[in-house]
Amino acid sequence: MNLRCYYCNIERPKSQMKRCARCLLVTYCSKECQAASWKISHKYNCRIHPAIASPDDPNKPVPKAEHPKKFTDEWINLEVDKALSRWLGLWRSSFCTWTYIALDLANHPADRGITHCMKLVIQPVHFEDDPAKQYELVEASVAKFTDVVADFPEIDTRIDPEDLTRFRFVVVMQNREGEPRRLRLVQWNDLNAHQWRQKDKSKSASLNSNWAQHLAFSLENFSPAKVEEMFGKEKSDQVNRERLLRLGSQLIHASPEDVMDS
Repeated sequence: MNLRCYYCNIERPKSQMKRCARCLLVTYCSKECQAASWKISHKYNCRIHPAIASPDDPNKPVPKAEHPKKFTDEWINLEVDKALSRWLGLWRSSFCTWTYIALDLANHPADRGITHCMKLVIQPVHFEDDPAKQYELVEASVAKFTDVVADFPEIDTRIDPEDLTRFRFVVVMQNREGEPRRLRLVQWNDLNAHQWRQKDKSKSASLNSNWAQHLAFSLENFSPAKVEEMFGKEKSDQVNRERLLRLGSQLIHASPEDVMDS
């Protein structure tokens, strides 16, 4: 199985990836990407997963040997979160592109990515073995980020009003009764975002037309790799990775290696 780096978005085999040892929800392809992500944003959003939080200090994880035993309630909750992270890892690259399409950047102010985000509401698909198909889309929309924060005050993230390379989407996982059970905020920097802002306005509007239905169709009928192939992501991902690492190397003075785990 391959996973996506939370920072540079490049794909690597699971065995080559590192998982954040605090939240257990994001993975990185290298210590450089982890350190850059921590410096820029992850340190503001990372929370100790409740299943591994110390009973004496919820801001510290317990040793790995004390992680929940299999089939306990804590273990089940942790596995639910890991399954959602795995699904998001498979689709994250495509969702980033869908965010640009949904926001219709060429036809809106430059701060569109700061004020708005793509919002996805999903629910589990039972008895599905394919990790990429274990959730189905209930609703896709563009939302004001302030409205999302008002609905989900647990979102506590730093927004730089000057950073026009920063984008985000929100995933709300609900149960079959429509009750929210999990919330994920995904953020990233794209130094090539100007290409979407400079796109021909009519072409951007055409892409934006019925984007939610097209996204739902893609999730149901295609694999993540097929969607990325249609988007032509691989080459641009590599270019974006190289530029992000150059930027990150200018920002980082010390790497918080204690929050890395395999």
